[in-house]
Order: sequence, then C-alpha cells, then structure tokens
Amino acid sequence: MAAKDYIWDSQAAKSLRDASMTKHYAKQKAHYQALAKTSWDGLNAVSEAPTLLKHGDLWDVLLPVISRDAKTLKGLEDKDLPVPSAYAHAKWAAWSTPYVVEKYFKTNP
Repeated sequence: MAAKDYIWDSQAAKSLRDASMTKHYAKQKAHYQALAKTSWDGLNAVSEAPTLLKHGDLWDVLLPVISRDAKTLKGLEDKDLPVPSAYAHAKWAAWSTPYVVEKYFKTNP
C-alpha cells in the first residue's frame, strides 16, 4: 500500500461536497478509477523502487490529467465552477485530485 504524503484538508472535502462534485465522482466512478489505475500502473512500471511510491506520487501524475479531463471539465461546467482558463480552476483541480486518489486506494489497496 502506498503511503500518504499530502494533506487532504477539510476545506477541500467540504467544498467538493457543497459543489456536488462528490455526486459527479460517484456517477463517473469507473472513469476516475480507470484514470487512477492507468496512472498508478504506469508509475509502478517506470519506478526503480515501486514499493517506495506514495499517494502523492499518484497525485503528481493525476493532477494535470484531471485538470484537463473532459468529464471533470464538464462536471465543473455543469456546477458553474471555474474552467481551466479561470483563476480558481487550479484550486478545484488540486481539490479533486486527492479525492480521486483517496477513492482509488480505498478500493485498490
């Protein structure tokens, strides 16, 4: 199991819940699990020491993917949340990514 090396704060969790992005994730769970699995498998394949990989390593790889993912962008748009060209988009991508990582490792220890 990968060690957790980042802080998933309560503000992020509350904001995602309040914006109904947790419902969006639930509807698109298979999609996000596949993104996480593909990224995690790739990290394991290229790492010299896969046993040393941490949750944060998956976060690093997924952040740019999720910030450009069509389903995520549609979910943000549907909720009237910032799109990539908006100043606050980075915050939403940074909040969504750890959520996906946490859900992935809960089902794939």
